[in-house]
Amino acid sequence: MRILCLHGTAINSTIFQSKTEKLRSFLPREYSYEWFDGDLHIIPQKFLSDVYPGPYLTYVNILTTDNVARALGRIEEFIESEGPFDGVMGVSEGSMLSAALLLKHQVENPFSPPPFRFAIFISGTLPFSWSTSAGQDVFGLLTGDNPLSTNAAMWQQQAANAGPIRQEPLSNSEASMLADMFPTWQERVRYLGELIGKPENAHLRPCCFHPDLQQERINIPTAHVWGLQDLFKPHAEQLVKLCDTTMAAVYEHGGTHDVPHSLEENKRFSEVVRKTILRSAFAI
Repeated sequence: MRILCLHGTAINSTIFQSKTEKLRSFLPREYSYEWFDGDLHIIPQKFLSDVYPGPYLTYVNILTTDNVARALGRIEEFIESEGPFDGVMGVSEGSMLSAALLLKHQVENPFSPPPFRFAIFISGTLPFSWSTSAGQDVFGLLTGDNPLSTNAAMWQQQAANAGPIRQEPLSNSEASMLADMFPTWQERVRYLGELIGKPENAHLRPCCFHPDLQQERINIPTAHVWGLQDLFKPHAEQLVKLCDTTMAAVYEHGGTHDVPHSLEENKRFSEVVRKTILRSAFAI
């Protein structure tokens, strides 16, 4: 059983290995894991850099369609050279890209087998698109007061306007948490606004998939885990709906936007993973 592993923003494969050590201790020893790093450097959260050495990496810096396509292309090349893989496991950004890769394959190659038989989404978010022809335009959302909104009507309303409109803002605590999780967020949003503001860059406008706005569904068995206190919890819940819910297994731990910490939580998480892999043996 070979599983491709994609880390989150501002960590790396070594850190992801460390964070999933407890989970993997509850899974069969014959499972093997291939760790694939992002190739862009980014400033990490301070508490993380105090604990883990760098480099601190990301697959996508600015959320434009071409940057997402570039990241997916790197992953596809890795699968081509090092695969095949039975499944994929991603956390945060890695989870987002895993979902995007599966949707891209379904859209572009609807009659060929998927690149994985199962997917494990840790602290997942709704996937960004590789093209303005797939997904919902979210430029206005990202540059507005609440870029984390999962309200489908708000997504449509924002896209119908030339620029960001007023919406329910993040609370002070949420805004503080977002700034702490992504220290360069404001800088990246400003750059995105300047880039998309040029008419010749209309094809770069960020687009994202939402289960209430797109018909596409990830059609393999999936495992979903997120924290009760995760700022991205609404995204993780919507990601479940973007999958075939008859083959989706869910576990909510007590933590934040991270891999579960305690042994008991990881034991329960491993049971969800085992159930998903067992389903994959019969689903395809």
